[in-house]
Amino acid sequence: MQSLMIELTGKKVIIVGGGRIAARKAKTLAKEKASITFIALHFREEVKVLSEQHGYELIVKEATPNDLVDAFLVILATNDREANQALAESLSSNQLVCVVDRAEEGNVQFPATVRRGHLQLAISTGGASPKLTRKLKKELESQFDESWTSYLDFLAKCREIIKNLPLSEQEKNDRLCLLLDERYRFNEEEQKMEINSLEKIII
Repeated sequence: MQSLMIELTGKKVIIVGGGRIAARKAKTLAKEKASITFIALHFREEVKVLSEQHGYELIVKEATPNDLVDAFLVILATNDREANQALAESLSSNQLVCVVDRAEEGNVQFPATVRRGHLQLAISTGGASPKLTRKLKKELESQFDESWTSYLDFLAKCREIIKNLPLSEQEKNDRLCLLLDERYRFNEEEQKMEINSLEKIII
């Protein structure tokens, strides 16, 4: 499988299921501003709270293939193996499908993710060892602490300024490379000085 970053803002996402795993997938997508609908006969309290917080729709019924036709992403998270399989087989090959209890029946898997502002690190073992995935995630969370959040904000701001400078492409690339020096990640004063220096070039 090929790892991809997908923009889900405003996209229709249907989660079939109302239990713990369904709630967990919704939490993963909470920051993506997708339009999420849950379909299930019963919903645990956690799902109801998430729906109230984020405006998700709850449909109380047993899901059918017709319910899923217009979905950009379908997450099959019922505790019924046969139902998950039947729904997965009914979907278009052009839809994104995650089958939580049998990954090979879908075409999407959710990696473990470490987020630090603009920085996203995804970890997956392709189902070979979820325990290793969790272990690696903890290690990366420790390695990439919260200092990376402000550092990435700094890099993003500098990149936007440098793109508009009256310099050659080589000079721009050289300046962008210099920003990778460790002193910028740990020293906010250095960051401010660099931004002021770049802004003076524009003036």
